[in-house]
Amino acid sequence: MADAFAPRPAVLLVEDDPVQLMEAAAALREAGYAVAEASTVEAAQAHLAARPDLVAMVADVDLAGAPLTGFTLAKAVAARWPERAILIVSGFAWPAEGEVPMGAGYLRKPFTADGLATALRAVLTARGLDVSDAMPDLGAIGNGQKAP
Repeated sequence: MADAFAPRPAVLLVEDDPVQLMEAAAALREAGYAVAEASTVEAAQAHLAARPDLVAMVADVDLAGAPLTGFTLAKAVAARWPERAILIVSGFAWPAEGEVPMGAGYLRKPFTADGLATALRAVLTARGLDVSDAMPDLGAIGNGQKAP
């Protein structure tokens, strides 16, 4: 089990739907992550530039009012901050070949809280970002226990 005083891995969540942002942020916090929230591409870019502690970004594909999609944002993040893991989520768009940056993950909506946490952990692990020492046991959380 994780040390209750260990720093929590920081993740940026980009989602324009307020309810989905709230639910996904709660799921990630319960899974042991510190979560920064952004509802626009501009806000996401500001967080990424100002927060070197962010280890990953979880981004929705459809961002209302944005000329950029989550796919475009993911490619820009992969180019500028290649050390950050990326998980793209969508309930509408399946990625076409070449839309997802190399090493990024894709998760189809709707997903469960455990599904989101597991997908993010898989992307982090695949990128060589072992955060397991700072993370709670997901099995314990699934059994009704809260993360520290």
